[in-house]
Amino acid sequence: MKAPTIDAAVEQIEGGDRQPLYLVIGEQVLASGAATRIADALAAGSGCEVAIYTRPVELGSILADLLTFSLFEPAKVSLVCDSAVFADRTAAADLIDEAEAALPVAAGETLSTAQKEAAGRLLQALRLFGVAADAGTPDEAVSSLPDWALQGGSRIRRRNRRGRTKKQAAELARDLSSLLEAARAEDLYGWSDSDLAELGRAADGGLPEGHSLVFAERTADGAHPLVRRLVESKAAFEVGSLEFDRRGGVAGLDAVVAELTRETGIGIDRGAARELARRTLRKTGNWGDSAVEADSAARFAAEYRKIAAGMRGTSGRIDRSAVEESVVDRGEEDVWKVMSAIDGQRPGAALALLRRYLDSADDRTRARFSFLSLLAGRCQQLATVHGIAMTHDLPEERDFNGFKARVLPRLMAELPDKQRKPRPYALFQIFKAAMARRDPEAVGELTELPWKILETEVRLRGGSGDGDTALEALVAAVAGGGAAEIAAGAGRGRRTG
Repeated sequence: MKAPTIDAAVEQIEGGDRQPLYLVIGEQVLASGAATRIADALAAGSGCEVAIYTRPVELGSILADLLTFSLFEPAKVSLVCDSAVFADRTAAADLIDEAEAALPVAAGETLSTAQKEAAGRLLQALRLFGVAADAGTPDEAVSSLPDWALQGGSRIRRRNRRGRTKKQAAELARDLSSLLEAARAEDLYGWSDSDLAELGRAADGGLPEGHSLVFAERTADGAHPLVRRLVESKAAFEVGSLEFDRRGGVAGLDAVVAELTRETGIGIDRGAARELARRTLRKTGNWGDSAVEADSAARFAAEYRKIAAGMRGTSGRIDRSAVEESVVDRGEEDVWKVMSAIDGQRPGAALALLRRYLDSADDRTRARFSFLSLLAGRCQQLATVHGIAMTHDLPEERDFNGFKARVLPRLMAELPDKQRKPRPYALFQIFKAAMARRDPEAVGELTELPWKILETEVRLRGGSGDGDTALEALVAAVAGGGAAEIAAGAGRGRRTG
């Protein structure tokens, strides 16, 4: 069955065929844009304005307003963006991460707008696990959340795949209890089962004639009864999301750019869009996930709007130079690109990629040690493969198929059992790097690597005033460069410490 489209929905609405409840799911820029089109069509047909609610703390007042007639307008259309009302339990950790951003909350403090949004995220997380916001003490309510929800969602696991430590999770739980206490003091209780039941009645035609409610959500639980009902009635739409592809590009970027162009009236060159994506977009912290982190997608849109605002009233387009001048590079660098440049003895490229990798890290110190551990393992593999290749006079193979047939069996047989064996293609890359280091000078450098790695670790642990320089010196040595390559980037505003 062909999925319904936004264009078809708008045409139906303009033709008088309208429904009381709509749901649009996808990247927030796309979902909000598509939901706005639907809401505008509904409002135009009813002769009213659209009331917009972004990340509302609770649903009750929105529903109550929709269920009453207005003395001044013939109908009402409400657009709710990013409420997470249809989220499933897997979203709980991300909701907690978003709530953490506004912490701590001082005792007796009136909640700011950002803190009310944070309270809404916490209340949503509690609802997903059937915990009433007003049940028991705040400590008891928060302690009802599963441990994994407090250990961290995608944003936290970008820094550390294990998430928060027990101590950090306990501190977060205390701060969340304070936030819940403040929310209760201001009579904020989030979504309730009765609200969700009211939504179900609205979908069945329970709103006054001409009144409609439109949701724009990043994610929705396909098993949610109301979501299933909206899908069946062709009132639910998926508009796509951003994902990194295997070639380093971003699938779905053209759709996001098209929506931002429509919204701002300012277009962007293809190269400029790719550069903006490179500087802003990051992967989630979920292992093997190619999805784009929601916060970074929001930053892409915000930076686009910022540049476009400065060009308002002109007929120009955003070009690459505008992006480079206006947007700080905080995109994600693939650590394996750094390793590939090191293997290929391209020290200049390796150092440039390393600096970008560190600049994009949420925790720079942790990123340094993580990279050092990875590089130390690579150096051990390189030295081992180099020794086997020289001892057994293995033939140089630049073709992967030839390597698999003539070299791989001998290498696998000689690799120490206690050493983790790389996969065939990874071993092929290490073998090529080893064969490129056959001259006496390179052999001497390989024998010195264990000492250089130990020296770098000592410097990172406090023996150096500049942690980046310590790591860069090691990378330059492994990649075959020296002081000239390190100095080439000295004036680029690297952070230190």
